[in-house]
Amino acid sequence: MTDLIEIARISGPHGLKGRMRILPFGDSFERFVGYSHLMIGRLGPPIKLLGAEKRKGFYIISLEGFETISQVDPLKGETLYVKREQLEETSENEYYWRDILGLKVIDTEGALYGEVVNIFSTGSNDVYVVDKIKQYLVPATRDVIKEISLEKGSITIDASLLEGLLE
Repeated sequence: MTDLIEIARISGPHGLKGRMRILPFGDSFERFVGYSHLMIGRLGPPIKLLGAEKRKGFYIISLEGFETISQVDPLKGETLYVKREQLEETSENEYYWRDILGLKVIDTEGALYGEVVNIFSTGSNDVYVVDKIKQYLVPATRDVIKEISLEKGSITIDASLLEGLLE
C-alpha cells in the first residue's frame, strides 16, 4: 500500500461553491500549495488541488469536481492525505509529524515516559503528547528536545525543564 501522510482535516464547507475549510497539520502554506493532488480519506482517489488560500489558523481549498456546498458538507471531519512522494525533503533537525508519532520519549537520565501519541501546534512551537493515559505535554523546543533519532526510534528530552509537567 502507498505510504499516505495526513496533512489536514476538513472542518466543513466555505461558501456555496464547493470550497472547503480545512485545518492543516503543521505543514507550511508554501509546501501545502505545492501539492498537486490530495486524497479524501485513505481509500479516496487522488483529486487535483485547484487553489488554496491561507487564513488565520486554517486554509480554504478548492478541489476538482467539488462545485456545491452539498458535495462538501458530508465531508466534515474527513482527513486529507498526500502520497509520501509529494513531500519535500526535510532540512536537518526538521521532521514530519508522521515520523515523530510513535517515537519513545526518554530523558537524559534514561527514564522512559512513553511514546508520542499526538502532536498539536501552538503557533510558536509544536507540542508532543506523550503516553495515551498520562498525556504528558512536551514542548518541541530546542531547549527541551535534545535529540530526535528516527534510527533509534526515540526522542531524548531534558526533563529538568519540565518539572511538574511529567508527574
